[in-house]
Amino acid sequence: MRSSRTWGAVAIAASIMAVLPATAVAAGVDQKSDHAALTAYSSYLRAVDRRIPAVRKAESAYVSSIATGCAGALAPLANLSTASVNRTALFDFGEELGGSAFIVAYRPATGPFVRLAGMLRKLHWSSPVIGKTVKRYLAAQDALFALAPGDVCTDAQSLAASSAKTIPPGSAEWIAEFRRDAAAQESAAGAFAKVLEEFGNPADRVLVASDAALLRSLTGKLKGVATSGATKLVTTLGL
Repeated sequence: MRSSRTWGAVAIAASIMAVLPATAVAAGVDQKSDHAALTAYSSYLRAVDRRIPAVRKAESAYVSSIATGCAGALAPLANLSTASVNRTALFDFGEELGGSAFIVAYRPATGPFVRLAGMLRKLHWSSPVIGKTVKRYLAAQDALFALAPGDVCTDAQSLAASSAKTIPPGSAEWIAEFRRDAAAQESAAGAFAKVLEEFGNPADRVLVASDAALLRSLTGKLKGVATSGATKLVTTLGL
């Protein structure tokens, strides 16, 4: 019995010794890539932050383009009672305005993201699952950047023509795509963040904390620009 147990212990020890080096190598690869990804992401955030003036300029240009194309398109609705309109139609069109302003506000971040994506695609990970998580994040963000703003003028004119009783078909289609792309990006970004968290190096904690603070500030700035843009669009359209 002692001999059997001894050989069993030896076999287990041998198995552990065989696994440990591979695990250490895998952890080393993942930590190295994680550090590179964090550094690249930090550069990305700072590049976007420097583009806030360009964000505001792009938003102003977008509002001006709508003013040129269909200023006052919703003016006929201004005197309608709330009881006579379809609130869902108004709400959905409002979501199209807000979503379009959001898309325009984030567009100046496209260039920095292209550079971030190029860096992330070069990294090596110990598991194909991790690589797929990174690729899913990049693809989801690309899809959101590629989405064009809604056809606001056409949809505003359609809403006015129905006296705000019918949801413009274009609004419904655009909102569905925007919601789908935004949800996919949020899910993929969350999964990517978990990868970075899992393999993070304690030495990177200061960088992570700094980036988290910058991200909160940057998100607030971008949302502020988008909200201001949407409000200006409503006024431009005559409401």
